[in-house]
Amino acid sequence: MSEEKFHFEIPKGNIRNVKYDKQGFAPTVQRISHSEHGKKLMTQTKEFIATEFKKKDIEYTSDLFLQIETPEKITIKSQKQKIENLGFELLSFSAKNESIGTAKIGKEKLDEFGKRLENYIASPENIGKTYFAPIESISSIPPENKIDEAINYESDESIEIVINLFNAISTKELLAITNSIEVELRQFSDNINKRNFKNGVSSLHCTIQAKYLPQIATDFSTIKEIKTSQTFFIPQALPSDTLPNPLKINPVKSDSLICIVDSGINRNGIMDNLIKDQLIYIDPSSIDCDYNHGTFVASRCVFGDDIDNCLGTHSLNPYCNLIDLSVFGVNNLGQVIGPSEFLLRTAIEDTVTKYADIVKVYNLSLGIDSPIKDTEFSDLAKLLDFLSKEYKVLFVIAAGNIRGLLGTFPIDHYANPLSRIGCPAESLLGLTIGSIAKHTNTTALSDVNFVSPFSRKGPGADNGIKPELVAHGGNFIIPYAFSSRLSTYGISKDGKNLAVDNGTSYSAPLISQYAQRLFDAYPQSDPNLVKGLLCHFTEPRNNHDELSESSLNYVGFGEPNIERALTAGDHNAAYIYEGQLDQDNYQYIGFHIPVTLRADEEDTKLRVKITVTYDPPVNPDNEKEYSEARISATLIKNTTSGMKDITISGDDKYNLPWNPIIQFEKSFSRSYLAGLWELRLRLYTRGKVNENYLQDFSVVIEIIDENEKTDVYTNVSSEFSDIYKKIEVTIAA
Repeated sequence: MSEEKFHFEIPKGNIRNVKYDKQGFAPTVQRISHSEHGKKLMTQTKEFIATEFKKKDIEYTSDLFLQIETPEKITIKSQKQKIENLGFELLSFSAKNESIGTAKIGKEKLDEFGKRLENYIASPENIGKTYFAPIESISSIPPENKIDEAINYESDESIEIVINLFNAISTKELLAITNSIEVELRQFSDNINKRNFKNGVSSLHCTIQAKYLPQIATDFSTIKEIKTSQTFFIPQALPSDTLPNPLKINPVKSDSLICIVDSGINRNGIMDNLIKDQLIYIDPSSIDCDYNHGTFVASRCVFGDDIDNCLGTHSLNPYCNLIDLSVFGVNNLGQVIGPSEFLLRTAIEDTVTKYADIVKVYNLSLGIDSPIKDTEFSDLAKLLDFLSKEYKVLFVIAAGNIRGLLGTFPIDHYANPLSRIGCPAESLLGLTIGSIAKHTNTTALSDVNFVSPFSRKGPGADNGIKPELVAHGGNFIIPYAFSSRLSTYGISKDGKNLAVDNGTSYSAPLISQYAQRLFDAYPQSDPNLVKGLLCHFTEPRNNHDELSESSLNYVGFGEPNIERALTAGDHNAAYIYEGQLDQDNYQYIGFHIPVTLRADEEDTKLRVKITVTYDPPVNPDNEKEYSEARISATLIKNTTSGMKDITISGDDKYNLPWNPIIQFEKSFSRSYLAGLWELRLRLYTRGKVNENYLQDFSVVIEIIDENEKTDVYTNVSSEFSDIYKKIEVTIAA
């Protein structure tokens, strides 16, 4: 590693803002008779109000929640401004029918709405037709629409459920509403937990016979959804080689802390001094923490992928210290008991709050078997995304494991829907980590640097890139079997042996350490930059040749090169900028191409690679439009006829609207000048975002000599020393 080639900081003087004009369009809805249409709406409104005022929470809420539908082939989203002019607030859009949305209206607005509706019906010119015409129907939300499709609500079976209320309910009303629902539930269930989470989601968790759910959904307008509670699982590692005795544990390189959310880290003689706190949130049926999986994961987080080297060196070199958040227990039969999603949300929220501004990286090597679905985000993922933005922390999440062969490998295996990532790997702001093989043999299913056979694939719930990154997690042999020789190493629960296992559980902690190293190097930066550096400076990795699907769904951007994320190499230089975007201006970010990479220079060839990362606010009520901000990015080159926008082909870019990572690159051989180039960014928002909202973002701009003939970093430093200063980072010894 070159200690001197730290990346360049783009100065404020390189930034300029240019105002743009906003435009919008909503199709007009025609009616044969506006008066007859208005009468129909009046009848529907009276029925809706009569129904809602009979509900058991009506005295506690100042709002009524309802369903609004627009005519077929007219999306409710396109009519949002018109409908909201009438006093409604659209909360969410149906994923199954683009003409249906969920809305609320304040009780105090009902009289005004009624008067406007009467005027629409009676006035000769049908006053207000622009706003009323788009509404096809107004009704109470059907109770069956609130209940998870997976629940057979005619069954006598007792099931574990979560009831979530609408995020839009005011804080002062929540206590009375949740208490009233709890009173109702206690007729059918003894053990009820409730909590108002910091992302605005209020949840009640209990076990109840499914047949009672339709009536509960009917009686409470403020209930958004009732769904089955998910329970999380972890694999178990196997003991392997005996550790040397004595074995020296050297001092940590960094005093920083990583939180391991797992089954507990055993104080086994090796991990003792690294654990600075333990917080226990295990299921009440547990008698102790499990410690097996958590100890293995934690050891890979602090010691890295080459733990087995200690067999020769008789020493281990930990990077940093740990917080142990124990959420998996063991019962009196020795069975591992996983947490419910409600308990896991509680544990993580409490811990992030307690260690705000202290712990930046949280490792989640856990998940559930069920694959995610398009436009559906779990309660846990929603909370992780809120905490990520609110507390400026990074959740590193295992993509999940395919627990058995799903068909002929690899085509049918990966074609099976069960191969998709599981909760909470769909977290929009978290980093999801897949696995690649580092060891192979003649019977192995994957070659070196190919996706591991068990590593779950994307895309994410927004159809965006998942997993974003990969690291070593092991391999399987034919037909789909464990092999210790192809596995990853960690420390056993008792600290007397190395342990072996395979899984994305063991690739994730490697990335957690990389992330912490970058937080240590850039202590004033937030997760946007850390994510950007990790996703930008990667080595490409492979999915299997037989698969025609994009490798982005298997290996993401690749495997991070942590050395390049910290310092430049022999033939590249990187510019870094962290800033904010408003909703009124283009932002132009200037950077420079040295003369040694000019178009007429025969020995060199310019390539520009750019990664933009940001943390949009998310809307837990509206999964169809979950991300509420997006950034567009355009590269502008310097030419003899002025500055010109660059067109980047689809193969050379990743840019899914509303997904918080943008990456593209392009090679240049002609028609450009050295000197000042620019990156133009624009912010778009939707949903409940305030008009004054500012979006934090980071940019990594790398310029590369593809021919590897010139020292780009030195060229930039010499030619533009009056503009750019290297960022002096702190690198642990």
